[in-house]
Amino acid sequence: MSQSPLSEFEKIIGHTFQNIKFLKIALTHKSYIDENPTLESNQRYEFLGDTILDFDLTIYLFNKYPNLDEGNLTKIRSSAVNQTALVELGQLISIGTFLYLSKAEDSTGGRFKKSIIEDAVEALIAALFFDGGLDTVNNFVSKFIYPNIKELSEDPGSKDYKTRLQEYYAKKGQKVNYEDKSAGPDHNKEFISEVILNDKVIGIGKGKSKKSAQQHAAKQALSTVS
Repeated sequence: MSQSPLSEFEKIIGHTFQNIKFLKIALTHKSYIDENPTLESNQRYEFLGDTILDFDLTIYLFNKYPNLDEGNLTKIRSSAVNQTALVELGQLISIGTFLYLSKAEDSTGGRFKKSIIEDAVEALIAALFFDGGLDTVNNFVSKFIYPNIKELSEDPGSKDYKTRLQEYYAKKGQKVNYEDKSAGPDHNKEFISEVILNDKVIGIGKGKSKKSAQQHAAKQALSTVS
């Protein structure tokens, strides 16, 4: 593992653990156990964290959007915590840098594998729960997940802007691409995305995640054709 102090990771996520053991388990991939059989992997934490995250988000959505029906609430929740969203969150907090992996897994790019990052984020949720309860989980989720929900709630029954833009140009036999960049420290990055069509920028968007920035860019591009 590329050793960075766990205190650096605590600073990024905004929580100092009372029991650092919880964090270490959350960051321990199953491959690491092959070389260190006395330790515990994050697999059980991942299982619990997934459920806790769903519960926390469900309560938030239920209270925040009293006029949305069950179907739309479910769509928003699914979009907010699907693999893409969790991987982007993991990348935002640089969780891959701090993972305990086997030498073999590390050498084959394990720190960048989507499935490993997603599992680690869910395990982190469990670690936060063990260390400080639901309030601590809520503090983390409020900082890193809730800010992306507003745009998901605006029109949950419709297709997302990226899909609509892709379909619009697909009918014309054309394809759009996205160019992304980011600025700022790891714990407070801003992403900027440009929609490219035939080497021309047709939309620009900003957001706290790459997904959010791309959605805003696609929305701007759609506004010029609809």
